Amino acid sequence: MNITDTVAVVSGGGSGIGRATVLALAERGASVVVADVDEEGGRQTVDLVDGLGGTAVFTRCDVTETDDLAGAFALAVDRFGLLDIAFNNAGIAGGDLFADDPGDWERIVDVDLTAVIDATRIAVREMKRTGRGGVIVNTASLIGLAPMADAPVYAAAKAGVVNFSRSLAHLDDESEIRVNTICPELVDTPMALGLGEEQLAELRAADEILAPEDIAAGVVELITDDSRAGAVMRVTVGDGRGYVST
Repeated sequence: MNITDTVAVVSGGGSGIGRATVLALAERGASVVVADVDEEGGRQTVDLVDGLGGTAVFTRCDVTETDDLAGAFALAVDRFGLLDIAFNNAGIAGGDLFADDPGDWERIVDVDLTAVIDATRIAVREMKRTGRGGVIVNTASLIGLAPMADAPVYAAAKAGVVNFSRSLAHLDDESEIRVNTICPELVDTPMALGLGEEQLAELRAADEILAPEDIAAGVVELITDDSRAGAVMRVTVGDGRGYVST
C-alpha cells in the first residue's frame, strides 16, 4: 500500500509508539485520526502533525468502550471519506499477579486484548463497507512470543493478540484486508517509566532500549509491504526488524 492520500486511525496516538507512528504516517501523506484517552497528549500529537504540514484530528477514546472505538473509526470516514489503515496500538502494563484482586489483571486483558479484537472487528467492517481493502496492524509484544513469570497476564494478552491477528490472514484473499502484528522489545515510552529513571538512563546509555521511531518504521513496513498478511514482526535492539515464521 502506498501511504500517500490514505486515511488512518491510530489508538494510543498521544505518546510513545502511537505518536511516532502518527508522525510517520502523516509525513508520508496520510490523514490520521489520533485516538487516545489522554486528551492533552493527543492534542499535542495533532499539533506536531500540523507543524509538519500534515493532517490529523484528535478524538478522546477509551478503547475498552465500544462506542468510543466506533466513534474514532466513524470520525475517519465522516471527516476524510474512508478508512485504509488501523493501528490498534493502545496498551497498558500494571499489576499483573492475579491471586487476590482481579481488578488490575482484568484491566490488562480488557485493554491489551479485548480492545484490540473489538477495534479490529470495527475496522474490518468499515473497510469492507468501502470496498477498498486496507491494512490493520495490532501491537503485541516480544513478551507475547515467550513466557514471562512476573507478567503472566500481560504475556497471555499479548500472545492472544499475536494469534488473533495471525488467524485473520484469510481476510487478504477474501477482502484485500491485511492484518499483521508487531512485537517490540522494551521501548522508551511512558510505559517504561515503571522501571525507574535510573534504570532507564542506564538502558539509554547502553543503547539497550528501542526508540518509538524504531517501531513506527516497522509499522510502516507492515503497511507498505503488500506481501504481508498474518505476519508477525519482531523488533529488537540486537537484531532490528525481522519476521517470526508462522
